[in-house]
Amino acid sequence: MKLSGLSLIEEKVLSIYRLLNISEPSQLYHDALIETISEILQINTYYFDESSEANNLGGAYCIFLNENQTKQEIWQDFAHELAHILNHEGYQFSMNDPFRKYQEWQAEQFAFHFCIPTFMLNHLELPRLRCEAVGLIATLFNVEHTFADVRLEKWLQNRDFCFLARL
Repeated sequence: MKLSGLSLIEEKVLSIYRLLNISEPSQLYHDALIETISEILQINTYYFDESSEANNLGGAYCIFLNENQTKQEIWQDFAHELAHILNHEGYQFSMNDPFRKYQEWQAEQFAFHFCIPTFMLNHLELPRLRCEAVGLIATLFNVEHTFADVRLEKWLQNRDFCFLARL
């Protein structure tokens, strides 16, 4: 029975950040944090000139990040690829298309929560205007505006759903 009120993704994200003693958006410095998380979770992380991906090479987990992206895109890709390592097994391209798409959707959801954790978002006082709220979230969490906009929408929908469920 869950007592925290957090989803499984939110609990996983919270446990990783607790392990790292991270509780504020200002602590999410991406370059150093990618290295720290990789080291703690024993993931080899490399930067290269291709699309980002995660692999298990001979029992060693690896994340390859496209170095030609913005810091925000690299951080978002890292979260996405980390989700594959934490939650998925097997070679994705040998899977049937619906299952592969499902895993991609799962990784995308994890990335939204990892880059903009609910436990941090819940403590923010957001501006009333959506464009200002998106701008604040993008700046505080160092993510792209489009990413912040989608995450804000998901957070608002969940908050509204939880409010209605209590009625």
